[in-house]
Amino acid sequence: MQTEFRKLNDEGMARFTEWLTAGAGGIPPVHLLADPETSASIGHTIHPASSRIFTNRYEFGQYLIQLLSPFDPAAIPQDRGLWTALAIVWFDQLCPAGANGQRKVEKEYRYILSRDYRHYYRHLVRSPWQLVRDHGEASKLLLLAPTDGEHPLRRHGEILEQLGGRQFVLGSRPIIAEASRLYTDAATGRPLKGVSGSGRGSVRRLALVLRQFDLTFDPETMSPGQLLGLLPKEFDRWTAAARAAA
Repeated sequence: MQTEFRKLNDEGMARFTEWLTAGAGGIPPVHLLADPETSASIGHTIHPASSRIFTNRYEFGQYLIQLLSPFDPAAIPQDRGLWTALAIVWFDQLCPAGANGQRKVEKEYRYILSRDYRHYYRHLVRSPWQLVRDHGEASKLLLLAPTDGEHPLRRHGEILEQLGGRQFVLGSRPIIAEASRLYTDAATGRPLKGVSGSGRGSVRRLALVLRQFDLTFDPETMSPGQLLGLLPKEFDRWTAAARAAA
């Protein structure tokens, strides 16, 4: 990585988009971060560890919070140039090449921060930073998989996908804390198997029930455990486990 880390400007994001559209062949275009025609100063000195390999997205989020500590955390959530530049830094982990040298490029908003706020939670760099910052250890529910797998930074996760589109859930510290108590294996710190489906007591069902609760209850004012006590019987399998682990 160059001495001064810089973010992408509009021209840089356009060229990165072209590279993605063409199949993202070869090495990631880190040169865009050094060229004044495609980049801009970020106003702080940071040194992203481009060679560091992360074991999971929670660890990645913790590292990003430390890396970006010089910034005002309220000033950077919509900084498209910054988050897109960081995606280039770790692109080989976000979108690794297969044995044939080809990459499986996903939706553009995984790498380039979308202008549509409804896609912010799908960015593979911004989300770990935001979720660990907002929810601490409870964010493991949203960032980790039940078991280890290859290339963890590319795995957006079904639980996050099911809850991410519901900002009243994703933005609530009490709700995520209670969901973590409900669905996290106390021994491993990972989500329990079976919670990300669409059946009874699943994360998807929790989001729907919470929407109904929103008319009569305020989770922001509830004490720990109170919300779980209000859940219907379909959640008994999970609430019983949560009580036993408490």
